[in-house]
Amino acid sequence: MQLDPRILLLLLPLVGVCHAQPTNSFHDWEVFTPQPLRPAPWQEEPTTQPPSSGGVQIPGVGEVNGLRGFKTIKNRPIDAFLGVRYAKVGTRLERFQEAKRLPYQGRIDATRSSPNCAQFPEVQRLQEAEARGENVDDCLTLNIYAPAGAKQLPVLVFVHGEMLFDGGAEEAQPDYVLEHDVVLVSVNYRLAPFGFLSALEKALPGNVALSDLQLALEWVKANIRYFGGDAEKVTLIGQAGGATLAHALSISPRTQDLFQQLILQSGTALNPYLLDEQPLETLTTFARLANCPPVNARNLGPVYLCLSNLRTSQLVSAFQQLHEQNEPRGLSSLGGFKLVVGDSLGLLPEHPAALIANSNKLNKTKPLIVGAAKDASAFILSRFYDQIQSLQSTNISDYINVVLRHTAPPQQHKIWHDWAIREIFTPEQTRYVNARSVSQGLLELTNLILYRGPVIDSIRLSHKKNPTYLYTFDYRGEHHRFGHLDNPLPFGVDASLSDDSVYLFPYPEEVSNLNPEDKSLARALVAMWVNFAQSGIPNPNANVWPKTTSEYGPFLRFTNSRQNILEQDQHFGEGINVPSLYPQLSAVAAPATTTTRRPYYRPQQPPTYQPQPPQQPNYEQQQPTYEQQQPTYQEQPQQPAYQPQQPTYEQQPPQQPTYQPQQPTYQQQPQQPAYQPQQPTYEQQPPQQPTYEQQQPTYQEQPQQPAYQPQQPTYQQQPPQQPTYQPQQPTYQRQQPTYQPLQPTYEQQPQQPQPAEPQDPTAPQQPTYYTPYYYDSQEQRRQQLLRELALKQREQQEAEQQQREELQRQEEERRLEQRQREEQIQREQLKLEQLERELRQREQQERDQLAIRQQEEREQTEHDQEQRENEARQQQEHEQRQREQQAREQQQRQYPAPSETEQQQQERQYQRHWEQEQRSQEERDQEARQQQEREQEEREQQQREQVAREQQERESQPAQPEGPSLDDFPTYEDYVKAYEQWIAEQMSRSVPQANVSAEQDAEAEESPVNNQYEPQYKNSLGPRRAKQMRRYHLRLF
Repeated sequence: MQLDPRILLLLLPLVGVCHAQPTNSFHDWEVFTPQPLRPAPWQEEPTTQPPSSGGVQIPGVGEVNGLRGFKTIKNRPIDAFLGVRYAKVGTRLERFQEAKRLPYQGRIDATRSSPNCAQFPEVQRLQEAEARGENVDDCLTLNIYAPAGAKQLPVLVFVHGEMLFDGGAEEAQPDYVLEHDVVLVSVNYRLAPFGFLSALEKALPGNVALSDLQLALEWVKANIRYFGGDAEKVTLIGQAGGATLAHALSISPRTQDLFQQLILQSGTALNPYLLDEQPLETLTTFARLANCPPVNARNLGPVYLCLSNLRTSQLVSAFQQLHEQNEPRGLSSLGGFKLVVGDSLGLLPEHPAALIANSNKLNKTKPLIVGAAKDASAFILSRFYDQIQSLQSTNISDYINVVLRHTAPPQQHKIWHDWAIREIFTPEQTRYVNARSVSQGLLELTNLILYRGPVIDSIRLSHKKNPTYLYTFDYRGEHHRFGHLDNPLPFGVDASLSDDSVYLFPYPEEVSNLNPEDKSLARALVAMWVNFAQSGIPNPNANVWPKTTSEYGPFLRFTNSRQNILEQDQHFGEGINVPSLYPQLSAVAAPATTTTRRPYYRPQQPPTYQPQPPQQPNYEQQQPTYEQQQPTYQEQPQQPAYQPQQPTYEQQPPQQPTYQPQQPTYQQQPQQPAYQPQQPTYEQQPPQQPTYEQQQPTYQEQPQQPAYQPQQPTYQQQPPQQPTYQPQQPTYQRQQPTYQPLQPTYEQQPQQPQPAEPQDPTAPQQPTYYTPYYYDSQEQRRQQLLRELALKQREQQEAEQQQREELQRQEEERRLEQRQREEQIQREQLKLEQLERELRQREQQERDQLAIRQQEEREQTEHDQEQRENEARQQQEHEQRQREQQAREQQQRQYPAPSETEQQQQERQYQRHWEQEQRSQEERDQEARQQQEREQEEREQQQREQVAREQQERESQPAQPEGPSLDDFPTYEDYVKAYEQWIAEQMSRSVPQANVSAEQDAEAEESPVNNQYEPQYKNSLGPRRAKQMRRYHLRLF
């Protein structure tokens, strides 16, 4: 039985609808079974073939027809070959697997750039392309730019980057680089889950983005000579995430011979932000967000089937959810766009640190330019800075832990935390903590973890075997690479991530218009990059940019200096040695340098001892003066007679004052004022205690200090004076035991013969009958009293000083506590105000929403009411029309229709009636117009009669006398008096004028003098002239 063909045509749509229904129940999205896809428009064979003479014949590939004379740069035509395919991506699960090499393609249209590989910023484009049945996964293409007629030129292969989930080959535009003799190649490779999602199995290997780049480099090595490039001079350039991939290729055992040199801009394979240490957990989260079955490590078949059936746009949307939901949770929860260690393709069989060490052992490292933008991590820090701002903590560790959670693996948190406390943040920053005060240090910590530290570790061993050139890009130009994004940081950043790429390639379009200063820097940067590609040396002048001699430098700094934008510096870590995180990369510590430290770094040595070494020589110059006195005083106890000694002692009165002022002088030396404010700081800095304790045993073990023990507590309270106090204290202590035995020796020798002694000018005059012994004993007691008084004064001064220090410390602690309480109260008040504002906002929003809902309900009710009324009215009209129709029909049935003659008679009667009505209406209108005209004439007649009467009345009245003239009086005052008298007389004669109100006067003043329609009393010139005179008087004065 054969079916009618028309029936078959009707059944075909139903079959298609049934085929599109979901086939699996484990996810909500519609399961899509890919059908054989037609090529994308840029992959289709053109309907009109380009002329074969313009193509490049490549054996095994085909004839590549590009754009001859694509641009003219420096009066030289540039040829472009756009969208050249180098490999093919399969469908279904093959989208996550290694691409395949292409067979012979015949004639290739290379006149249009291909779209970027699938990425979530372009989800709408993917959906539209899928709706047209295009293959959006087959995106592995190259863009090649070469000077016309090029031969054996060096090749620059650019790997775009950022965060490895967006971007494309279009970023490498030839305008700057092709001013020189090079060939430029840019690569499209798979991104995000298609390039990195991994189960560490062959079905889902991971690191296929590296495999794509390997295939691209193999294609370049085999075919670039046909475009004028030299396959033996290939330099790989990577930007940000692209630099991470380029560095990974340089250490991978599978890609050693595909390129000869390497340029890494703000990225290495050691960047922890782009290494996924938990790929299976990432796969579990991704499968859950894609509504696939749960991941079972023993059986991944259901997950593979689900991933195979999902459309590319759905997989990209699932990755977008993964990134947006897990980014606030930290580095360990974020994946799907990172390299994995141990992939089944063998590209990264070990951790990159181990591969770097192995490459160094096998001498497989390559000449290298490596560096980073000054504030490269500001882009990443801004992604989670809201978490730092929301902290209400005074503990700096809380702020550091937020940064570490987003930038470092957990096993490195303690190392970086302790290092940051010790090296980056000052004591003041650790005591007074808020988000604004520590944000600059947090940015520097992020820079060192993600960019500068990995660069240092990457070249720690290799810089000795291959030329390595180090740089930092500090230049802040007119444009940022990501200037269109808001900066939440409380300060402006200098060069951020990928800012150096702005001066290599004019992309995006809004940053392509450089000012003269930026153009100057771009020329210098491009020239050095091209020089390195051509000769392996970026700058022929080694004094401008020398090779590094250690992992820290020297290095080149691109700056905004007007004198020289290229500055040479010595320490890539800005004066700070980063911790060694990888034992296999350990090397000899970097030598000390004179690099200028940043203002928020604290010195590596304890600050207490830093200012004192310059003062030590000053004290040593005073020490000989005191030591020269000591032998003279100590050698005298051995003399047989004390009398010669006493004159010597008496003749040296300056000796005792020299010693006593010397002690205050020691207290007033520059060390002591510097020490006073440092005493609280020293007590609050336990990290400096070990340095002080190491010096303590050395001082206590000195054998020549028997009297030092009583001074030990004082020394422990004043550690900053250790270097200065140590030399003087032993000398002073030796004097005390030497002096004490002299007293009994002196007192036990009263009978010694003594020569005549000279009188002490300071001693009182003694009678001649006093014995020398009496005089000496009195002098001895006087000196003893002086010493005791001086000692008491010193003890009192020390006690007062300690009391002042204690009070000062207590006052500072009180102020600190008060300030902390005020800050806490202020924070609570701010929080309360914020809560109140939020509550008011929520209430206002609820009220607004309620009002909107009520308004909508009212409008809906009114609309419904109007609709019901309209329907009722229409129903009534319809019923009325039906009734009228029925009545007419019934009337027609009851009464037969009139004849044609009768109808004509009725029409003539209707016409005569209408004409009669029209004539009647015209007559009524005519009568009304005539009545109005008569009334108007009567009013005008009355007005004329009124005017005539008023004119007669004015003529019957006597003429108003004129007032006095100003010319008749010698002075204006006389004229005013006369005029006022005349006014009074006139007003007394006219009673109506005397009763005129002020309002009537104003009206009389404003109305014309000869206005015949005004009452007669308003025509009087008396009040008018008085007011005119007053105004005239005011104008005069």
